[in-house]
Amino acid sequence: MRELRDAQKKSLTLLSAESSVSRGYLSNLEHDRSVPSPEVAAAIDDALGASGRLAELVVPKPRSRATRERVRPAQLPAAVRGFVARRQVLEEAEAALAVHEGVIAIDGPAGVGKTAFTVTWAHEIAADFPDGVLFTDLRGYAAGPPEDPSVVLGAFLLSLGATPSEIPSDLGGRAALYRTLLEGTRTLVVLDNAFDDEQIRPLLPGSATSLALITSRSRMSGAVVHQGAVRLTVQPMSASEAHELLRSVVGPRLDVDPAAARAIADRAGRLPLALRIAAERVNLRRNTPLSALADELTRRQPLDVFAVDDTLAVRTVLSYSHDALPEKMATTFRLLGLHPGGPIRIEAAAALTELPPEFALGHLSALASVHLVELTAKDQFVMHDLVHSYAQELALEHNPHEANVAALERLIDSYLRAGAAATRLLWPSRPRRPPDLPNHNLTTLTFRRSADAIRWFEEELRLLVRLVRCGARWNITSVAYLPVVINEMLFHRRAWSWWVPALKDALAMARRGGHRDAEAWMLETLADAGIDAGDAASSIGLYQEAMSIRAELDDRSGIAACHVGLGRAYCQLGDYDTAIAHCETARQVSDDAGDSWEHAVATAHLAMARAALGATTDARELLELVRKSLDETEDFMSSGCASTLLAGLAESTTEYDLALRHLDDALATFHYVGDVWSQAHVHSRIGDLQAERGNQHAAHKAWSAAAELLNGNIEPTATRLRQQMINSLKEDQ
Repeated sequence: MRELRDAQKKSLTLLSAESSVSRGYLSNLEHDRSVPSPEVAAAIDDALGASGRLAELVVPKPRSRATRERVRPAQLPAAVRGFVARRQVLEEAEAALAVHEGVIAIDGPAGVGKTAFTVTWAHEIAADFPDGVLFTDLRGYAAGPPEDPSVVLGAFLLSLGATPSEIPSDLGGRAALYRTLLEGTRTLVVLDNAFDDEQIRPLLPGSATSLALITSRSRMSGAVVHQGAVRLTVQPMSASEAHELLRSVVGPRLDVDPAAARAIADRAGRLPLALRIAAERVNLRRNTPLSALADELTRRQPLDVFAVDDTLAVRTVLSYSHDALPEKMATTFRLLGLHPGGPIRIEAAAALTELPPEFALGHLSALASVHLVELTAKDQFVMHDLVHSYAQELALEHNPHEANVAALERLIDSYLRAGAAATRLLWPSRPRRPPDLPNHNLTTLTFRRSADAIRWFEEELRLLVRLVRCGARWNITSVAYLPVVINEMLFHRRAWSWWVPALKDALAMARRGGHRDAEAWMLETLADAGIDAGDAASSIGLYQEAMSIRAELDDRSGIAACHVGLGRAYCQLGDYDTAIAHCETARQVSDDAGDSWEHAVATAHLAMARAALGATTDARELLELVRKSLDETEDFMSSGCASTLLAGLAESTTEYDLALRHLDDALATFHYVGDVWSQAHVHSRIGDLQAERGNQHAAHKAWSAAAELLNGNIEPTATRLRQQMINSLKEDQ
């Protein structure tokens, strides 16, 4: 090579540029300090126009067999004892290995077990890389600064046999020599805990015969886009994997109380780090029942429990992610900790942060890129429970109290507006007076179709409960109006097992804030819940108290509503004459107030009270009038309910065909508006009616339809209805 270079008057620098081999490595070859791979020899041969003479001098050998004296690097840390295989991730990793182009990026949230999985898997595949395994912790999310890639390269080059004098001082030179030494080899490079794409780019082998495994809390989008990396995301463990991990540390003792074990795993969010800390606490308390730790996790801040010391704690690991955020992102992260939990809509994030929705989306996406939030299939974002606890802790510690209260007030206002918009669309004939509240500059969620409004309520049902209770804890009295603006949906949906505690909190806030109209609403709604629970006697006093407030406010529609409620209560108690009197009064008062919706509701309940006394024909005529008036005002939610009442009347007189026609009408109406829960309820009624008539095939079809519609709905009322349908199908086998 030297003879040819001298003859052509080519400097080492020029030959390096033409062959893409570093100048230092070319010098090593000329001084007989290295033996080139066939690929490097071919590149030099081509640059010098040697027509294959140089390439023929090189006997193909694995890079690890080079004459340079060095030990094959085997730098992997020991695999985790008691490691529980992540079956889904392992399958994805094996599929990625089969098609890899040199880089596999493994990301996931803090504590999810990325390093444990990657190191364990690297041990399994190390035999496929005979030229060695390089490993480094890049400390991308650690107490100190991230590792400098130039320093890492220096260590790698020494491991690959370079002497200190041969290692260039600049990053570019080191990266070139590193790629040269790895050329043609099968080397595994494990880059753990990477900070960003810029840090790992110089550390990637240049040859596809080698493989780089990268772990990071960042999604490493640059590696995917520019290096063609295959990306895998490690999620929290499944319930069975979490149990297996706990048992691998705790032993058979875990099987004594499986319910407590499940509770511990759930509170740990099925994160391996938290699970191992929990298991260690169990081992330290061998004479303490497993349920004691489960109870402690329920009572205490979980971040205080999932800690061995300041260095081995979920809180510490999460702090590395937070501390690496730019200040604006860190502020958004802390404010998201005030969210009551569950999916975070973009509008909710915009309200909390006081940002336009497009800016809020940008912040959420940035947080998702480092797995502090996760994007769901419905274009919403969720926070892991432990991450949410940490964000909330930071909000309380770093944000001024007034700023936190203002953020929650904006969030409540956002949901007040969305709830009011949904109610207006679903119950267009009911007059509504907007609450007198501060008007924040917020983007309001709007609904084009009734199905969208109903879906919003079903999706947010649990969050709305949490939001009311959260607002009460922060002493934000405007939260009392949240059940007010969605009152019709509460009455229609009757999810009282979730809502009654929140209604009591809302009542307390209404009284504390002097919101008399909201106070009356809460009293009436609690009374409605009492009737549905079969406790009409206690509801009477609540309606009467609400009526006094309505009279004080000269709210005629509200007075009529209280009379309707009293009519329902006395009807349940069997005092039909008193029930009729209250319903008649409600009709008169609502007529005087010009409230056609309340008049229709009062008429419907009057019909049911008269039917109870045997006046079925009169009741039917009244209900037909009610349904007609509701259809004319396109109040289809109420119209569908009127059809179900007509079906009940027909069934009471054994007019089963007529009852089925009314139920079919109700089903069509609820299908039109997109009310899945009501469709399921009507299907169950049809199934029961068909079973009574001996038509088992039709009954099975209806019950199956009801169960299918409620599949995945975890609200207790819906869950009970679905289970009832499944039981009906089993009993009729």
